[in-house]
Amino acid sequence: MSLQKLCEALSDMELVEVGQYLEEGMPTHPSHSKFYKVRWHGFQLGDTCNDFQLILNEHNGTHVDSFGHYIDQPDFAFIDQIPLENLCGPCITVDATFLKAQETVEKEHLLAWEAAHGPIRGGDGVLFDFGWMKYWNLRPNDRQFCHNYPGVGATAAAYLAEKKVRMVGVDTLSVDKDQADSDPAHNLLLSHRIPVVENLRNLEKLHDKRGYFIALPLLIRDGSASPVRPVVLVDRT
Repeated sequence: MSLQKLCEALSDMELVEVGQYLEEGMPTHPSHSKFYKVRWHGFQLGDTCNDFQLILNEHNGTHVDSFGHYIDQPDFAFIDQIPLENLCGPCITVDATFLKAQETVEKEHLLAWEAAHGPIRGGDGVLFDFGWMKYWNLRPNDRQFCHNYPGVGATAAAYLAEKKVRMVGVDTLSVDKDQADSDPAHNLLLSHRIPVVENLRNLEKLHDKRGYFIALPLLIRDGSASPVRPVVLVDRT
């Protein structure tokens, strides 16, 4: 495709923002350090510009986990070595809002979804809308978001790995349910070199649509993860 045809095609697409704001007080995993934004220069301080210092954990906000986050082997890449093609490509969104707190989506749910919507294809990104983003709130009102969230179960993760999907994304703190025993989704997906994106939002806008997912990580040398600003391209119609 020529550049001109690509630009014409993109002009017919709608861009859906699916990442969260990075801001002080946002929900973070209890085991991870917090996000801070500190003023460095400011007009009101007599400076000639505004700028801020950011202090953050790799896993703050909407972020992608590298394979090396869970897999301690030399050939399992950190974030700067993950091919960008793993995080850019066609995607589908699975409505999993029927799940209750700490329940998991399993293979049987994916088979039912495929029967209604068509097959999950190799190379697809698979996004799960658990409806959990409605609990996203700043401290001290973040407790409901940070606890008892649902997740992707072992049979679903194994099925997606068998399908050779491109990536998996969720609107929760973790792809595994809260307090999951041995974190099976993380281990199964990352061991098959399927990156995981966590803390997505606006997924309810993508139900019953195929789209094109884009999330470019920061080029952090040997990083276990990276914050991202992901978007999904969908037909305007």
